[in-house]
Parts: sequence; C-alpha cells; structure tokens
Amino acid sequence: MFSIWEPAQIVDLAPPGRWALSTLTDGRVQQYWDPQHLVSTQIETDARPPQPEPDCCRQRGMFWDVAVVYPAGATWTDRLPPALLFNGPIIDVTSAIEAAIVAGTARLP
Repeated sequence: MFSIWEPAQIVDLAPPGRWALSTLTDGRVQQYWDPQHLVSTQIETDARPPQPEPDCCRQRGMFWDVAVVYPAGATWTDRLPPALLFNGPIIDVTSAIEAAIVAGTARLP
C-alpha cells in the first residue's frame, strides 16, 4: 500500500510531519511526498473504463484525499491499469476500500 502525500492546502509547504505519518500504522504502508503532484496527475491522465469515475476529491486542479485500489497482480507499465476503486474522501469510503481490496483478488477481464 502506498500513501502519497501532496501539498493540497496553502499551508502544505513541507512534507508531512511525524504526527501525520504516524496516522497510518500498518507496516505495509509506504509513504511518499510528491510536491509536484506527479502521481495524481498520472492517475488522472491514465483513467479510463472500466475504472469508476470519482464523485469527489478535486481541489485546485488535482485529486486529493482519494483512495485508488488496483486489482491483484496489476502492473504499472507505460500506463496505470484501470482501478477497481477511485473515490473518497478516504474517511468516507473505508468500507468500499475494504470491499475493493477483497474484490481485487480477482483480475479484471
């Protein structure tokens, strides 16, 4: 699991501090700082069916506080694969994240 931190608010001038990073306690989470919004830009560029359309999480021209779940075995080559889940805010879609992770054990056609 990756957590990509990006500057989304005016006050986000620096990478997240120890407190913010400590909110994700699962040892499988790898956290990254992306000040140029490269990941969210790529996620938006590569979005295509059957990936669902998000109904939230756009601010100042970028996605933020969004969960993206890819199917098991998905690989990122020249394009990101279609996601099983692409929505948020994360706090509001935790059940959907869990369901997508379970569903992600089956590959997309």
